[in-house]
Amino acid sequence: MPWSIKIYSAKGDSVNMKKTHSKQESTSAGKTIRLNKFLSNAGICSRREADEFIKMGLVQINGKTVTEMGYQVQSSDEVKYDGARIQQAPPVYLLLNKPKGFVATSQGGKINKSVQELIRNAVQFKVPPVGDMGRPMTGLLLFTNDEVLRKKLNNSSSIPMIYQVVLDQNITKEMMEKLKTGQLVFEKMQKVSVISHIQGKSKKEVGVEVHSLSPAVLVKLFAAVGAKVIQMDRVVYGGMTKKELPRGNWRRLNTKEVGFLKMMP
Repeated sequence: MPWSIKIYSAKGDSVNMKKTHSKQESTSAGKTIRLNKFLSNAGICSRREADEFIKMGLVQINGKTVTEMGYQVQSSDEVKYDGARIQQAPPVYLLLNKPKGFVATSQGGKINKSVQELIRNAVQFKVPPVGDMGRPMTGLLLFTNDEVLRKKLNNSSSIPMIYQVVLDQNITKEMMEKLKTGQLVFEKMQKVSVISHIQGKSKKEVGVEVHSLSPAVLVKLFAAVGAKVIQMDRVVYGGMTKKELPRGNWRRLNTKEVGFLKMMP
């Protein structure tokens, strides 16, 4: 049966992600931003959580504790949360078509050929990836400094993803059934939603639809049924595809795509 997998769509024209302020956020001294929004944009927490932190006296502006809900932060202000200085940064949402040889990891330290090198011309500051992706893996990788969305996506079990996988052997119907039934990986039952041979390709190549499975988990899942992954490419992530995004290139998400991700359970 040829590979026929439904691709979820979140279409929308690209737009410039420009930061805007309401009249209430503008003063004669220049543009300002409400303190809770500042904390949210910096990736510290949600606006609702920020209000609680402000009430608790955890936020300082220019060395003074601020508990005023509507406090307006100016660009020249020094803001500290729980004693640590934070930088004002607008929310950034990037999609990279990761090439082979680069690594995406949430771990700190100096990394040779990090994916950060590929998005260096996008922003002036570091934007972390959503999830890890090893050097052999290729395909779509999302980046954002929106910590609320990052936490949601990392904890979600419903993000639609499609991988194209090359194995070391022809995959059998029995192996496919085991993958759909589920296997124990990292002490948890994991499974694929849909798996099929790709029309016109070798029997070693399959298309796999999953929900919120990382490349590392999928590699282990194939190993559990006796197959070794030779190559893996994520071609769909949360409704977004690699269309018009060459390998090694990145683009900004449009407002509809961001909204689609935020609405996902």
